[in-house]
Amino acid sequence: MTMDDAIVRACASVGIVPPRGRQPLRKWIPVDTLAKNGKGDGRIILDEERVTAVNWQTGDKATVWLKKERTVEDRKRYAQARRAQDAEDRKRAERAANLARQIIAAAKPGQHAYLARKGFRDEQALVISAGDTARIGGDYLVPSGAAEAIVIPARIGKQVTSAQLIWEDGTKKFLYGGEMGGAAHRIASGRDIWLCEGYATALSVRTALRGLNRTDTVLVCFSASNIAKVASALPRPARCLIAADNDAPPAARPEQFDGKGAGEYFAHKAGKPYAMPPDVGTDFNDLHVEQGIFAVQRVLMKLNREAIRA
Repeated sequence: MTMDDAIVRACASVGIVPPRGRQPLRKWIPVDTLAKNGKGDGRIILDEERVTAVNWQTGDKATVWLKKERTVEDRKRYAQARRAQDAEDRKRAERAANLARQIIAAAKPGQHAYLARKGFRDEQALVISAGDTARIGGDYLVPSGAAEAIVIPARIGKQVTSAQLIWEDGTKKFLYGGEMGGAAHRIASGRDIWLCEGYATALSVRTALRGLNRTDTVLVCFSASNIAKVASALPRPARCLIAADNDAPPAARPEQFDGKGAGEYFAHKAGKPYAMPPDVGTDFNDLHVEQGIFAVQRVLMKLNREAIRA
């Protein structure tokens, strides 16, 4: 296998965009994810033997070897390197969790321009200034010209493991090394559980359900692939439904998700009833803003009826 083939395969397996051109060895290289607002949220590192790719948004990690056959010494060397890498990953995850707690503590309830644009002008969220974000977490979290961000805590169980920052223009940032696989943020509690990818989508789903006099749990899962991970960890016999994004298949590699968009592919993989807005390239917040909350309610209630009959 060539180095280019290994890079493409490793990146495809975790949902990030392969870098172009010749890449340096033994140095983490920033790349974009295939998800919306995924700029800079992936990393790859390579040497003479392997390529490792990491998606910060989902916590997915994959290593592809250049040689099909490895000697006993190769395997021993890899096992030793893997133990060292795992230890380093744990340190990064602990540091990210600590920074997330600091960022959450520094944030204050307030309105935000992003939410106003998404149809929730009066919604209160945790908001932090660009200055406090850079001071606590680092300059890489702050886009040029940004003033303040919404802070979305990411929890696995009851433990904060990371956080998502959403800036005024919709740019989303994640903490380097934060544990995101299986993490979620709850914005409503109740009997049935609805899983959503993004925060604005979850707010629209919550609004639609409340308008139908339903009291259900609504979880933000942060990415399409993480919806499947959250679904697999739900307690039984919880009734779960997925409000998926209607993504277009990746233009560069449409076969990656069996010809589907990421939202539908991972909703199907989760094995739970799911629905999407009718138009490709939209989510339920787009449907809410463009056609009103009744349009969202019609799709969600159709899914609910079908799930009951199934």
